[in-house]
Amino acid sequence: MAGVIPALHPATIAPQPNLRAYLDVTSAAGFTLADFNMADALALEDAEGLDAVVEAFGSRGVQAGGWGSGVRIFADDAAFDGGLRNLPRAAALASALGARAAAVVVPNRSEQAPERALVHFAGRIAQLADALAPHEVEVSLEFIGARVWPELPHRLPDDIGGMLELADRAGRSNVGVLFDTYHFHCGSSRLADIGAAAGRINLVHLNDAPPGDPSNLDDSVRRLPGDGVMDLGAVIEALEAAGYSGSGGVEVFSDELLALPALDAARRVAAATRAVLGLP
Repeated sequence: MAGVIPALHPATIAPQPNLRAYLDVTSAAGFTLADFNMADALALEDAEGLDAVVEAFGSRGVQAGGWGSGVRIFADDAAFDGGLRNLPRAAALASALGARAAAVVVPNRSEQAPERALVHFAGRIAQLADALAPHEVEVSLEFIGARVWPELPHRLPDDIGGMLELADRAGRSNVGVLFDTYHFHCGSSRLADIGAAAGRINLVHLNDAPPGDPSNLDDSVRRLPGDGVMDLGAVIEALEAAGYSGSGGVEVFSDELLALPALDAARRVAAATRAVLGLP
């Protein structure tokens, strides 16, 4: 694959009952790549085996894109440890599908003082990376620019540079950055910062933003690519110049899209994203 490839993201359309139904919608809408719900993939593996999961993607001409690790680095110890125990199995399935980057959200605010929080997160990220490494899967750290936890007292990094520093603190080679265009717009990153992450961005989410002060936007007002105020063409050009090649999962939280039949929504997503990427 060359450059940013449009991919459907499961959060953008009405929930589907299982992985096959989701991939049916993905394929019918014209996508050849799909971010996916790992829990659905594991459920199919439990029911019918690994070959059934591989076949579900392959028979529909869809490649597996990004997936959520299911582990929150800001959870309590019991929740974190439980997620960590489940991760190797998910990583083995992801590796078999060629989906080699697992998303991990890094909050931009914390109850803990910043230095203490970042040391804590770095240690947990190292544990995640160690669990994924035998399966040749990478951690993908998602910085959050939008207002998601305004009630928490301490600000944490909300940009590319902060994620690169956190990855360095973790001290593992299989830790990269998830670049979400909406969080890029809302946070502290600048276009020139993308080049500093050359070779270290391992997942991309595409979306757009409405007018208004970016620092005051929350996650609920995302728009389809091309329907907002962002210069997505410049952002995508910078990502590709920095060496990114792979999934551009269109992750839009929209009640309007969720209310549509899933295939209708997916076709709207596909048309908007192809237009932004200059694809037929």
